[in-house]
Amino acid sequence: MRRADLTTIRGGIPSLELMENAASALVDELRSAYRGWRRIVVVCGPGNNGGDGLAAARLAAGRGMAPRVFTLRDPKTYGGDAAENLKRTRASGVPIVSLESSSGRAALSRALEESDGVVDALFGTGLTRPLEGRAARVVAAINRCGRPVCAADLPSGLSSDTGDLIGPTVRASSTVAFAAPKRCHVFFPARACCGRITIADIGISRTVLRRMQSRLALAEAGDVARLLGPRPPDSHKGSFGRLAIVAGSRGKSGAAILAARGALRAGAGLVTVFCAESLEPVVVTALPEAMTLGLLEESGAIAEGAATRALAALASFDAAVVGPGLSTSPATVGFLRRLLKVRIPMVCDADALNAFAGNPRVFAGRVLTPHPGEAARLLGVSTSDVQADRLGAARRLARASGGVVLLKGAASLVASDAGRSVTVNPTGTPLMATAGAGDVLAGAIGAFLAGGLGSVDAVVAAAWLHGAGGEMLERRLGDAGLLAEELADALPLARKRLSERSAPASLADEADG
Repeated sequence: MRRADLTTIRGGIPSLELMENAASALVDELRSAYRGWRRIVVVCGPGNNGGDGLAAARLAAGRGMAPRVFTLRDPKTYGGDAAENLKRTRASGVPIVSLESSSGRAALSRALEESDGVVDALFGTGLTRPLEGRAARVVAAINRCGRPVCAADLPSGLSSDTGDLIGPTVRASSTVAFAAPKRCHVFFPARACCGRITIADIGISRTVLRRMQSRLALAEAGDVARLLGPRPPDSHKGSFGRLAIVAGSRGKSGAAILAARGALRAGAGLVTVFCAESLEPVVVTALPEAMTLGLLEESGAIAEGAATRALAALASFDAAVVGPGLSTSPATVGFLRRLLKVRIPMVCDADALNAFAGNPRVFAGRVLTPHPGEAARLLGVSTSDVQADRLGAARRLARASGGVVLLKGAASLVASDAGRSVTVNPTGTPLMATAGAGDVLAGAIGAFLAGGLGSVDAVVAAAWLHGAGGEMLERRLGDAGLLAEELADALPLARKRLSERSAPASLADEADG
């Protein structure tokens, strides 16, 4: 972002104009999201983020609000664009109080109690160390006051470059991110401090941003809408692919049923569950819309000898999902080893991954959908190691496997191109932390693969829609108690909403999908 700023300024757009645009975006957010606000506390640091806040206070005053500005340092020490905006704001009649004195800090406490809300413009993208001293005390006062907070670019206290909490941090209700999202906006736990995130155009062109060569992307509603366009009016079930679900074992037939349900609800034309022959009646009873292919079994799981029949049948399918509830018995692992040689697009999930712990290379060219524990087993590390560096783990697994990796969890990651490209999925909710949700997701990915999408597009679209469906249900159910079949049934409704609405301005709106 610093390079993008400099490139834009050298291209002829003055830095003060960028600051004015950022301030205008902040005030637009106040007017749209906080329409009842009049008494506003604007807390400004000494750098460009503080300059954004000072300009926003002046613009807010011009639009009928009553802002009060508090500067972290003596206003006389401000320099550059921040100093220029301090002069303009003071000339507009907005009260400005320094927090260097005890009287200023007491005034801030009173103003916070009397305010409708707070604009946090203390620190922006330049912060690399924990806040201390007066800055930390001001952040604590903002968090204590109980008023909604709108953050300029990012909540003060976060490092823009990580998802970690490096020290005391403002807990914002909303954040206006300037030009593009930063890592702190998309990775937890930092993301939890940002509230509703709006991306604001401040005059830095998309061309300039593309030149920065970031290999980290955020999936947006518009991206998914383009992948899942309307169906032709002369469509039939054969138009949307034949998908095989190779799944289930004794005691885990539900995984096969949920994966098939997820595939059908995601739009697969024809779904056949390949399962141990004793499970066929269970699958048919639970999901008559799916067909079945019973396979030779051993102790309630698919036997190695079933591979010949399965391989012959798969020749007429467009894609396969392999692994949900399959078991890792030696006989089934032998079956899987032969199945992985089939040359159709394939999603490898759950037990298909567990069967080859420490040997990710067997999945070359496949889609892998591990949760953190499965990723850890494939990489030969601990689950805590994966969670400590999710981005690094996703990249390593994509490189080690030669496949497309969906590392599931809050802000799921889609790593491809040997880990060089990663897309972050912004949708989802704690409500989805329930057994079977991953089976539904695997089925949805398989449906999109069978329908003709490439591996990366299929995973990005399915993960986004899966999370959006969960968020729709959260508005009705709250944050606990979801049944995975309800999540599958929400997929077509999420897709319908996606097609009905225009591209949203915020990450939260995208998730409304």
